[in-house]
Amino acid sequence: MHSTFDKLRRIDTRDYPEAAIRETLLNLLAHRDYSFSASTLIRVYTDRIEFVSIGGLLAGVSLEDVMLGLSICRNEKLANIFYRLELIESYGTGMRKIMGAYKDSGKTPQIETTENAFKIVLPNLNAVMEQDEDLIKPASHMSKEEQILLLAKENGFIARNDVEALLHMSQSTSNRLLKRMVKEGQLRQDGSGRMTKYILP
Repeated sequence: MHSTFDKLRRIDTRDYPEAAIRETLLNLLAHRDYSFSASTLIRVYTDRIEFVSIGGLLAGVSLEDVMLGLSICRNEKLANIFYRLELIESYGTGMRKIMGAYKDSGKTPQIETTENAFKIVLPNLNAVMEQDEDLIKPASHMSKEEQILLLAKENGFIARNDVEALLHMSQSTSNRLLKRMVKEGQLRQDGSGRMTKYILP
């Protein structure tokens, strides 16, 4: 989750559209080839999540067919259970929902297929790129301090719970990091107790 502030209003934006995550997970379950014992793979990176399902496209079906809404289910009984549970609204709409969830975001999910695997890559909507004149540095290569300073610059201030969410830290660890940055002059403390904020000097 990425948070920005408009005066007193906090605006939260999820890293990934819920609809895209939901449809991708359903696709992994309903369309994998269960004759293989290999595990389904979910890899989480700073800028994307990769989902790899065992079992490629069925014979005679192309990726273009799938994107157009053609649905030939490998596990019909399992898909029917999901349909009865109202997890699947109608067959053949999953890929369109995944793509539609990223409409107007400037980012597009990527799909790759092989004979025995199907891979969907969902981009992180909040993956930040820092630009400093001719230098472009991915957020994943930034130090903890740099990430905190960038968020403080974007929002006007930063609080301890923002640091916890941003860096996945405990309360005590984020407190120590913020106090060190104040001591080093990177941040200035404003307020005390639960109302403490940290701003750029």
